[in-house]
Amino acid sequence: MRRLACVLTASLGLVHAATAAPPPPPTVPGLESRVRQLDAASLAREAVDHQGLRIVLEQGRFVSGSERESFGRAAIFNLVTARVLRFGTAGGATSYLRWLRGHAAASLGDPVSISPLGFGADGFVFRPRGCGCHTGTPTYLIAWRRGRNALTIVAAGARATPKTARALARGLDQTVG
Repeated sequence: MRRLACVLTASLGLVHAATAAPPPPPTVPGLESRVRQLDAASLAREAVDHQGLRIVLEQGRFVSGSERESFGRAAIFNLVTARVLRFGTAGGATSYLRWLRGHAAASLGDPVSISPLGFGADGFVFRPRGCGCHTGTPTYLIAWRRGRNALTIVAAGARATPKTARALARGLDQTVG
């Protein structure tokens, strides 16, 4: 009987770990932040292609997600939104990243460049063209997969560069990895 109780307890722990929301991304020094848990309905509501994302999340067996939005005035960034989205399988996370890459321009504008990330799986760095005015703020979308998690960072700031944005992504990757 004791052995059965141990097996059941371990099994329930595995189920909880598989369905629990991932921990929130780390803070960005010098910025205030707020954290929120993400469900499929809130993600789909925010998307330009509501129905398309809903299907991707459903077919990819989206489990849960967490987000930390950091904001303020720091030396490099004034806005960083980092997300960890957990799927039932690595394939689900990959499908989400494909969808995101295909729809990034609808949210951020046409890209100046889309380049490989260099770590994680299925990763890319999307740099939108911006408005072309002298006050345009450099912005980067970085997305990749770590196991069954899809990780994203949108980072913007007057001194943001591909190098500084990738450093944020590496920090998040190390936290989740």
